[in-house]
Amino acid sequence: MNSIKVPREISAKVLTIGNQYKNHRGGIGGVIETYSDYFEEFNFVPTYKPQKVKFLIVPYYLLGCLKMIFIFLTKPGIRIVHIHGAARGSIYRKAGIFVLARYVFIRRVIYHSHGSELKLFYETSGRRIKRLMKFFFEGVDEVVCLSRQWEDFFRSGFNVKKATVLENIVVKNESQRINQIQEGETIVFLFLGTIGKRKGIFDLLEALAENKHTLAGKIRLIIGGDGEVKKLTDYIDEHGLQELVQFEGWVSGEKKRELFLQSNVYILPSYNEGLPLSILEAMSYRLAIISTPMGGTPEVVKNGKNGFLVEPRDKAGILQSLQWFVQSPELVKPFGEYSGELVVPYYAENVIPKLTEIYRALLHKNQIHSD
Repeated sequence: MNSIKVPREISAKVLTIGNQYKNHRGGIGGVIETYSDYFEEFNFVPTYKPQKVKFLIVPYYLLGCLKMIFIFLTKPGIRIVHIHGAARGSIYRKAGIFVLARYVFIRRVIYHSHGSELKLFYETSGRRIKRLMKFFFEGVDEVVCLSRQWEDFFRSGFNVKKATVLENIVVKNESQRINQIQEGETIVFLFLGTIGKRKGIFDLLEALAENKHTLAGKIRLIIGGDGEVKKLTDYIDEHGLQELVQFEGWVSGEKKRELFLQSNVYILPSYNEGLPLSILEAMSYRLAIISTPMGGTPEVVKNGKNGFLVEPRDKAGILQSLQWFVQSPELVKPFGEYSGELVVPYYAENVIPKLTEIYRALLHKNQIHSD
């Protein structure tokens, strides 16, 4: 039983909107699932679920809107709608939810931004979409961001009422692991995420393929994820990387825990990010990190202290970081220990009280306006 929770007198007044989090595959679903464990009453409506036939996203969303309307009619005590969203299609769906909640049912609205591609999406969109995003972001009562960099994006680009940084939440790992590498031992690198160009996995594989003879016997890369699986397995076969690379498919639960425990360094050379939950999870297992300086990542990965930051698409930089750990295996443990220190603010015991205060302040404001 979790001792730190959003109390019922507050949580009963909050409706959370976002991705279906049961049997989720990372990202927003993982955050919402963790939140659900820390609310004494968790009111939730899913408005998005990945579909094999993309057209089915629309009826699923419309059904979510109907469920939300039903909750407003049957639970008049709901005063805050907490929307979790990303970029692209998520913006259109969540803007509709915002209009319904704010202007039809007159509720306070929080927009919790997780979109790793949000800045790129905004900058490359046409005038109409930019106006929609401006209307949405400036209309909500509060924008919750994952990092100071994202807070700057909302404050400088929009006239938001309030922007607040709330650390991405991660479950505290209680395992006592010793990430100690002896000279001559193989260093295990771990990648978890969507298999595709944006996460930089193919840049990493190219770096390995071009240097497989010098890295053979020194490193092993474990990959877990879904997406462009065939492209991944074909690349491994075509370039003879079977001795260096181990593909596990999608992993979750106990299997994911096992992979974290048997790994030494977590690597995510992605092109853009909000603040990757997988990096925070890896840090909770005291892993050193290799990633890119995108989104809020530089706030948790300190170059040369608990890991290395390389620019997106920089295969030479990726290789250099891999080789650094090979050449200095004795530093894997202190790097990992520092990761363990840096991730503490992201544990539920620190995040949930902050979230509770965000809700409390909005409810207080609501009470003042109704008096």
